[in-house]
Amino acid sequence: MSSEPVQERRSQILSGVVSKLLDDLKSGAGDKDRRRQVEEWMRTLAEKYPEFKIETGLRDYYLAEAERLRADFDKASDLTEKLALGRSIESFLDRASEYDRRIRER
Repeated sequence: MSSEPVQERRSQILSGVVSKLLDDLKSGAGDKDRRRQVEEWMRTLAEKYPEFKIETGLRDYYLAEAERLRADFDKASDLTEKLALGRSIESFLDRASEYDRRIRER
């Protein structure tokens, strides 16, 4: 039996897993720690499987997370909390910009 059908099926299964996890990240599913764990795994897979467009998914996740934090920033009244949220927003936007740059360079 040829290994090609196995490789193709493997790719299909993993692609579905990656796609679902990226969708979950973008929607804000799970707590912050779990999203970070998924994010870390996606970053390692991005180089290994460029055909899955993981970098695009991560860029979109970072933008979505910055938007969620921006909404929290608008609700915050404490200056310390606003500062922390502002820094987090900047960090997510920086990461989104970095992935956007990588995507454009390919």
